[in-house]
Amino acid sequence: MKFDKKEKKRINIKVIATGIVAITLIGIVGISIGKFSGANPVGPGVLLDGITVVEKNFNKGFTFLEGNFKELISYKKNANKIAQIEKENDKLKQEVIDLNKQIDEVDSLSSLKKSLDFVDEKYNAKSISATVVGKNDGNWYDSFTIGAGSSDGVKNESIVVNGNGLVGMVYEVSKNYSKAISLLDTKSSVSFKLLKDDKFKGVITQNSTLEDKENYKNKGHLNGYMFDNSYDVLPGDVVVTSGLGLYPKGIPIGEIDKVIDDKNKSMKYVVVRPYADFKNIDDVKIIEPRNIG
Repeated sequence: MKFDKKEKKRINIKVIATGIVAITLIGIVGISIGKFSGANPVGPGVLLDGITVVEKNFNKGFTFLEGNFKELISYKKNANKIAQIEKENDKLKQEVIDLNKQIDEVDSLSSLKKSLDFVDEKYNAKSISATVVGKNDGNWYDSFTIGAGSSDGVKNESIVVNGNGLVGMVYEVSKNYSKAISLLDTKSSVSFKLLKDDKFKGVITQNSTLEDKENYKNKGHLNGYMFDNSYDVLPGDVVVTSGLGLYPKGIPIGEIDKVIDDKNKSMKYVVVRPYADFKNIDDVKIIEPRNIG
């Protein structure tokens, strides 16, 4: 019986020892799990989630830096492109300016060539092209200086026209220059006719007796009168040189702007809006005078 008791006692000690070892192992495992998972009883899943969040934030930060670095490089490239475009734009602007100058010169030459068509075919006159180099004081070209003289073939009383029509007449010539008066000058006069009827003639002169003629001149308009007050003259009628006097016939002068009947003087005055712009005369054609002496 004693043997049985001893055997039982040994068995109990083994069981207790085994239990202690088991409990110790469980404790060690629990401590290990707690160490890696913190106080959160959920376990290792939380740790994995945390690692994932850190990884995501790290990736975002790297992407941000990478994007900004790319933008910086792109900005520098765009700045260089803009500078190059601005340089090319300035070059194109200059080319446009030069091209416009060439177009203006061609237009001017074409306009002056057209002015020769004003002259009657029977009047085979020599002509030269020239540039206006000076003018009188004031807004209007009453008188002006032309950069061509006797050495170029310019003669006194030569006719001055441009692409629009009659401008005036040369009254003084030197070797390299000549002076001219326009139709606005008080010393200038020209016989005209209406294009619609050769019989309707008159004279343009700034010395007419028309009242308020200075006001019309200040507008750049011409004034004159009809030879007969019974002529049918209307605003818009085209006025050209009649062929009487120094000017050959058919050179356009302008259009009738206003008709004024003065019954007391039995006169029919006309105000003419000229085709030539007497505020802007640059290039002209000088045609030698007719020999009518």
